[in-house]
Amino acid sequence: MAKGVRDVIRRAAKGSSWSHFMDYASPALFEVMPLRALLAQGKEFVSNGSDARRYAQVRDAIASSLHARGLEVDLGPQDDGAESLSPLSLSEPLRRETGHRILEIYFAQIFAGRDTILDLRADSFSTSEGSTLRWGPKAFYVQWQPDFLTGLRDLYAGFYLDEERRFESGLHQLGLQDSGDALLSHLGSGDQRSVRFETSAFHTSFHDTFLACRDRGVALHRNFLALGIYLVCLYDVLESLDLEFDVRGAFERACGDS
Repeated sequence: MAKGVRDVIRRAAKGSSWSHFMDYASPALFEVMPLRALLAQGKEFVSNGSDARRYAQVRDAIASSLHARGLEVDLGPQDDGAESLSPLSLSEPLRRETGHRILEIYFAQIFAGRDTILDLRADSFSTSEGSTLRWGPKAFYVQWQPDFLTGLRDLYAGFYLDEERRFESGLHQLGLQDSGDALLSHLGSGDQRSVRFETSAFHTSFHDTFLACRDRGVALHRNFLALGIYLVCLYDVLESLDLEFDVRGAFERACGDS
């Protein structure tokens, strides 16, 4: 059944600018999300990716919000001739700075508005010593549903601001009240000041989270497909930088007053 659902989504994505992003989705998602929800999210991706004018507006609005939060990143159209991020050519301090900046982008987008560009892959970034981080993502974004976004914000803010009641509220809003620990394990234990990102470990924790939901009969929100892809893209770039990162500090800098 899960394979059949995945094939339906892949056929819908075929030929689109976001089709290869389906490789980033956890197989467990296709076991626990209703087909209608998956198709609705896929239809939104198709619509978003096919409207260049609307994407340009979304990209410009996100660029303005990142700038307003003091994040130094040059967000613009995808440049096929630009060199993608090459960690082996970067010094350790620049790799660390780049990773922290991308983490800030991850959090800032969630808290700045309803639209989030999901393409955080290493291929969408470029930088060099003394230059501003360049981000040229594909036209792959989501407009979060209000109920999901409220829950996601409460989950992260409650966790990183040590507000337990808000954290628990976020879990309940997202239907994760019995599996939130597994979901958040991807952002580190302890004080989250020194976290190494490993895609394989993330896939395991995310998979376990969704299987726990399946076993409890929980029908996940359609936006979990977008969140799962967003997170795996984040892991893709941070794993390639091969360092430990201060995740809590990135959250505090990007949206600590949220």
